[in-house]
Amino acid sequence: MINYIENSPTFAKDIADLREAVGWNRMESVYKNPSMTSYFYIAAYDDEKLVGYIDSVSNGVTDAYIQDLMVHPDYQGKGIGTELMNRMIAELKRRNIYMISVVFEEKLRPFYSRFGFFEMLCGQMQTYESE
Repeated sequence: MINYIENSPTFAKDIADLREAVGWNRMESVYKNPSMTSYFYIAAYDDEKLVGYIDSVSNGVTDAYIQDLMVHPDYQGKGIGTELMNRMIAELKRRNIYMISVVFEEKLRPFYSRFGFFEMLCGQMQTYESE
């Protein structure tokens, strides 16, 4: 059974391990940085193992940006990503956030469109080197 824990401290190493499992850079030092803050986040656990994670940043009024939706490859296709998105969107709506944004790769368009996201032009630049 998967347990969904909201806004509870999550170890930087666990997040880094999950990032690595999904093929992203670890960024462990970033997640250890005390300046790293989130507006709302949810961690999904199978017993003690972090198997899913979603994060958001926001100004708390007009906009929120959903970032870092991750599900461990061994757990993909089981509805965990959908549950994380549904919970995140419900909470941001409950907090009366006016606009919710997410950046995604083309191959993920069908997943995100299911939640009502529509496409707009966006630019993104990565300045962080992999660890």
